[in-house]
Amino acid sequence: MPEHDVAVYSPPTGNLFRRSRGRTGGAERQMALLASELANRGRSVAVVVYPVPDPRPEVDGRLTLVERGTHAGSGAKGTAVEAVRVIRALVRANPRVVVVRGGKSVVGVVAAYCMLWRRKLVFSSANDFDFLGRAELSGTRLRLYRFGVRRADAVVVQSRRQLELARQAFPTVSASRFVRIPSFAGDLPRPVDGTPTEFFWVGRLIDYKRPLLYADLAAAAPEARFVVIPLLPPELTAEQSDLLKQLESAAARAPNLVVESSLPHAALMGRLGRAVAVVNTSVYEGMPNTFLEAWSLGVPVLTLSFDPDDAVRENALGVAAGGSWERFVDGARELWEGRLERDELSRRLLAYVRERHAPETVGHQWDALLERLGAVPRRDAPRPSGDRPLTRDPA
Repeated sequence: MPEHDVAVYSPPTGNLFRRSRGRTGGAERQMALLASELANRGRSVAVVVYPVPDPRPEVDGRLTLVERGTHAGSGAKGTAVEAVRVIRALVRANPRVVVVRGGKSVVGVVAAYCMLWRRKLVFSSANDFDFLGRAELSGTRLRLYRFGVRRADAVVVQSRRQLELARQAFPTVSASRFVRIPSFAGDLPRPVDGTPTEFFWVGRLIDYKRPLLYADLAAAAPEARFVVIPLLPPELTAEQSDLLKQLESAAARAPNLVVESSLPHAALMGRLGRAVAVVNTSVYEGMPNTFLEAWSLGVPVLTLSFDPDDAVRENALGVAAGGSWERFVDGARELWEGRLERDELSRRLLAYVRERHAPETVGHQWDALLERLGAVPRRDAPRPSGDRPLTRDPA
């Protein structure tokens, strides 16, 4: 008999449950929000995570954290050990449904577990890349990933574009298994009062996000102030180190551009609340958490190329340049000049994100999907906060 209604397989999400700050991205934050919202709805939820040696006391007490071993590495031996650790953690979580996010080979291992234990599998896409091919996936890893997606009982996408890409990438998967569910905006904060003072670019330093174009934007609009907050892992790759050096060199030449250190999420939200706009220069995304967080704070976005389902353009949520550099620069100037008079814009942004991305709205859609897959929610009284079970992998 399954112990949990749902297991969210997202090992890096464990960093959100630690006292010490670890690196997390939008995908991990989305999985944490999903787990908490499903728990709000009376479901028994486990989250499979990497070791959490210093759990935070304020972690949602209704969640069961199932720790698995650290990543076993690559190569034939590492792949085999990794598969054992994945399956062992899921056996201990013992769910009716497993949700796994992102286009990685682990999807295939989770699919094998679901086949053998007769559980349901939901694959949740994190980025358009999940359906466009990923450079790090080839050979066995690619076959495992594709096997997992094809075996999924549901494939959750974030946008109409992802739905089209998913159907093209997996033409043999039944159309009924593709489900479009928007991303969570999280607990909607109160907009910060105060004068908008700076543009912000927040994200990982990786080539497809094109952070150096943000430095070019700062040079093209010297009257405005621009801040970069790179989200960096403890150890930088050669690509990240090179991009960081180039950004720091650009900042040394431009007095209106500043490169700052990563911030805890709460502190970052405080800074973004006084942003002129959150800027995006990426080619590919899913639904950027920074967009949702900006809109929930009443802050517009300025995006060079990426506009999910044309939401920015069609709903006037900022400026979408459609790939035009001239429009991008002009948009920055317009937002800078109008930064003191945007009450109506902020109200529109808040209304949009509450209607489309509020936790209760998105949670209802996930709940309906789980019901369709046969996961009937338990109605047990939730455990009190702080009484959170933590099961550890002995390996």
